[in-house]
Amino acid sequence: MKFSVHTIVPLAALLTASAFAAEPPQALLAKIASAYGATPPAALVEEGKTTSFRRGEGKLLRQYKAPDRFSIRIDYSTGSEARILLGDKAWQQGAPANPMLRGAIMLQVARIALPWNMLAKRSTLVDLGPVSSDGGKPGHAIEFPLEEQLRLVVEVDPESGRILRSRGIYRMGEGTMEFATVYADYRTVDGRLHAAREEHYAMGQHTGFSVIEKVSYPFSLSDSAFAP
Repeated sequence: MKFSVHTIVPLAALLTASAFAAEPPQALLAKIASAYGATPPAALVEEGKTTSFRRGEGKLLRQYKAPDRFSIRIDYSTGSEARILLGDKAWQQGAPANPMLRGAIMLQVARIALPWNMLAKRSTLVDLGPVSSDGGKPGHAIEFPLEEQLRLVVEVDPESGRILRSRGIYRMGEGTMEFATVYADYRTVDGRLHAAREEHYAMGQHTGFSVIEKVSYPFSLSDSAFAP
């Protein structure tokens, strides 16, 4: 499915829609749970490759332990990038992250835990209704508030229950920053669905893509995996 940057809904419109929208239909949430596997993983490891149009190709490792442990490392030929979340603390390249970077890491955590984190907080979700895309069938948008300045809009195929796109919106004063991921090439591992390909966007610009080559669901991960 191909998305146009022109389909991005301004934050003001989202807020207006949220004020009048209802809780997402339970049938849609049930379909999402059925598609992805209703049992949330205690831990998750993703390995693969990511291509940045700015930095080139890199080796990707993401690790997640519910509910608030996360690390990502990308090894490029020109150097590495590392980000970590451990509870309410976040680091980038071993240094404490500023509020904007912490928000970006929080969005990565929210995306890797989809849809189980969203389904666990059904009472906080807001139904934004149908959304359109270029060259594909319409989706259904659900807003998932994360923090006061941070929200995730998840667009779902109402027929299959698969997530088509997620849009992280971070408010900074009067302005906002938006980071989107488009999902494709779905695979099933240990009874859970995941997208093996992700297309990445920042402020409407296509910045690169990731290919997830291996997914595992360990019983747990040591907190040492999330040490800065």
